[in-house]
Amino acid sequence: MARSAGIDPKRFRAVLRQANISWHPHNGRWEALRDSAEHRDMLQVLEFLTTTQRPEVTGHRGKSERRSTQREDSDEAWIVDLCDEVLGEQSLRQHRFAFLTGDRGPTGRATRLPVDAYYPSRQLVVEFHEIQHSQSVAHFDKRQTVSGVSRGEQRRRYDELRRAVLPMHGIDLVILDYSEFEHGSVGRLKRTDKDRRVIEDRLRDYIKP
Repeated sequence: MARSAGIDPKRFRAVLRQANISWHPHNGRWEALRDSAEHRDMLQVLEFLTTTQRPEVTGHRGKSERRSTQREDSDEAWIVDLCDEVLGEQSLRQHRFAFLTGDRGPTGRATRLPVDAYYPSRQLVVEFHEIQHSQSVAHFDKRQTVSGVSRGEQRRRYDELRRAVLPMHGIDLVILDYSEFEHGSVGRLKRTDKDRRVIEDRLRDYIKP
């Protein structure tokens, strides 16, 4: 499975272990029947690796630079790029509002939550929801947060917070879900010409003549 996707099998097994998949016995073989729930769990982890793996480069890169590179090639970036083109406005990506904050960390400070794309002239925020926003994905959801809840539960809470708080401050929110676009079995977008037409339809009220 890993070799066919161009992923080192050892790395694949290591990330599978990190995902803490409940059905897998300690030190057991990573085997599952095709199309089973277990097989889908493994595919989701593999999909994560194939979308985040990057060629090695000379020199050291910090964590923030690696995250930035991964985000630039993500489905989120693809969708936001199209939104920018359709609206004719460069969005503020990963913008953080002072009034939109999450759980308090160890220092007692609440972190400002980012939004995928903010269009100031339209007072509009666009969020792209990947598969983990609507379905449980073992690789993304097992890790605990500083507030003691799973990453999946925290994501749901923050999604609801954006829905509730942004309109209170006069900002419209449009959520584009991966399911609205052509995608593979684990939610990865196929990135076709139809994507732009979907966005044009969803953002038609914000397109200036």
